[in-house]
Amino acid sequence: MTADLAEEHSTSTLATERLDAETSERIRLERELSEIQHKNKELQQSSERLEMELLYARSDLNGISEEDEDADVDGGMYKQRYERAVRELEFTKRRLQQQHEDDLEQLVGLKKQLEKKLTDAYEEVEEQRQVVGQWKRKVQKLNGEMNDLRLLLEEQSARNNLLEKKQRKFDSETQSLQDELKKEKQAKERLAREKELIVAEKYAIESTLADTRLELDLKEEKLNSLQRELDEITCGGKTEEEVTLLRRQKIDCERRLQDQEEELDELAGQVQLLEQAKLRLEMSLESMRKESKKEAQMRDEELEEVRCNAQKKVKALEAQLENEHEERTLLLREKHELERRLAAAAEMERNDRAGDEALLQRLKRDLKRTKVLLRDTQTQLERQKADNPGKAMIRQLRNQLEDLECARAVAVKTKQSLETDLSETQGALEEANRMKHDAEQKVTALSREKSDLQNQLEENEEELAEVLKKYKAAVQQMSLDQIALQEQVSLVSELEVERNQLKEQLAELTTKLESVESMGDASSHLLVKRTELKVKELESKLELEQTTKSRLEVQITRLKEAVDKLQTELATARVREQQSQDQIRKLQRNLREIKEELNNSLTKESEVIQKKKELEKRYEALETETSTTRTDLKLALKRIEDLQAAIQGELENTTSDISDSEQDTYSSDESVSTFLANNRSLTNDLKTTSRSSTASTLGKESSYA
Repeated sequence: MTADLAEEHSTSTLATERLDAETSERIRLERELSEIQHKNKELQQSSERLEMELLYARSDLNGISEEDEDADVDGGMYKQRYERAVRELEFTKRRLQQQHEDDLEQLVGLKKQLEKKLTDAYEEVEEQRQVVGQWKRKVQKLNGEMNDLRLLLEEQSARNNLLEKKQRKFDSETQSLQDELKKEKQAKERLAREKELIVAEKYAIESTLADTRLELDLKEEKLNSLQRELDEITCGGKTEEEVTLLRRQKIDCERRLQDQEEELDELAGQVQLLEQAKLRLEMSLESMRKESKKEAQMRDEELEEVRCNAQKKVKALEAQLENEHEERTLLLREKHELERRLAAAAEMERNDRAGDEALLQRLKRDLKRTKVLLRDTQTQLERQKADNPGKAMIRQLRNQLEDLECARAVAVKTKQSLETDLSETQGALEEANRMKHDAEQKVTALSREKSDLQNQLEENEEELAEVLKKYKAAVQQMSLDQIALQEQVSLVSELEVERNQLKEQLAELTTKLESVESMGDASSHLLVKRTELKVKELESKLELEQTTKSRLEVQITRLKEAVDKLQTELATARVREQQSQDQIRKLQRNLREIKEELNNSLTKESEVIQKKKELEKRYEALETETSTTRTDLKLALKRIEDLQAAIQGELENTTSDISDSEQDTYSSDESVSTFLANNRSLTNDLKTTSRSSTASTLGKESSYA
């Protein structure tokens, strides 16, 4: 775009320089024209003065001839003068005849050259007509192709608008889904934390409940054994042997009790080791959770950094676009300023043309007047029938031939300018064809990219649908987990109620046990049973802890895998969305560039059409000029033939007066010289008008360029 604007700026400066040069040349030519007109007036005055002097001289010669007839004294002297005059007359006749033959040969050669040039001009005009017809057909074909291209561009713009609407809709949906995903993620994390707290509380409550149940069972068994012993004691007395046996049993039970207590201590140590391992596992799980959270935060930070960088790039591109828009507006302002200057120059050129037309009208009037004077001189020449009237006519015809040569040179120059204009229009049409071909290629590439983007959008929509399905499944799983948590919460509340009831029962049993212990000692086998029950309870608790640990590890690994999978899918979806947005922006930018190129091609096409119309007008004007030159040439040929006939008749007539012929030829030469001066001034004016017209055409061409 900048290159085109620079080229337009250079062409406009070149056109202004040409216009300045043409205006200076036109001013100089006007000054020369005024000087020539002034000289022409002076020559007319001098010719009138010389004509008056010629009339006075003729009257004096007539008076001298009458005096010579009256006074016939010196006859010999006049006879010698007469013989000398006769010899001079014969010599002049021979010289005039030789000059007349040379002039006739030159006229015949000029006639042949003019006929040859005229045939060449006819052939060139026919060729130009054929070329103009070809260009007309090409322009019509280009107009049809440009209309088709315009329709294709409108369809493409409509499709792009639909794609933009779909993309905006897709962006809004993805944004809403991302917001919902963030909210659901936060809710999921909150529920996971609550679930962990509730599960920990549940395990603690279950352990306390198991301990209370075990203690309750032990106390019930102890109470039952004490009750049985009390019943046995109350039922009847025992012998000393039984008492010693019971003491031995008591000692054995105490020893066993010590062994079991030692084993119980060992089991308690093992339980502590297991609890420490459990704490270590919980700490490792907590550290793994923290690491996963840190990784998620780092990924979120990386995504935020990528988003910030993308926003910065977008802002930089927007700033660059704004700068380019400002530069374009400045260039458009400069272009409008140049167009305004060119319009002012064209207006000045039109005003100059109006002045030139007025000058042309005045020159036409002068031409008519000179034609009338020419007719008068021709009638006077026919009346006088002098010895050498053909010399003046030959000069006149030679001058007319020179004028025709000048007119022909002007026509050749205009033809060359037309050829250059045609070559420029041909180059412009080739440039338009090239730009059209490039635009078609760009349209095909854009259509391909559009189809690819549509396919990619469909794939993105399918992937988004799959992600939504997975998200819905995750939401359903979360709802199921929430329901399970609620059930567990209700179960925990029920267990708390049972625990409170068991506490009350335990308190009652402890009171009963205290009352029973106050009555007697506890038996040893109850203690053994209690220790066995404690060992079994500890083993069951250990197995429960191991199963819960394995189950929690499996759940944690599954949740980690699901979170990683969702994060990877979300990252890929974001990347694809960003790529699709970048591609859509690229397509929009390419579409704007194609629109600008199409507008430029349309403006160039309109300029070419306008230039073609101007060339047709100039062609018609040249046809009229060629027709006028043909008529002038026919008149010149007719005059040459009349002159040849008159010269042949005058050569036969040998009786004429020398002094009168010389004076008549002098007067005729003066009148013809005045006519030629007027005619030359007319040709100079025509040349200036043709130059001004060429300057105006150059100004238009530069403005079009």
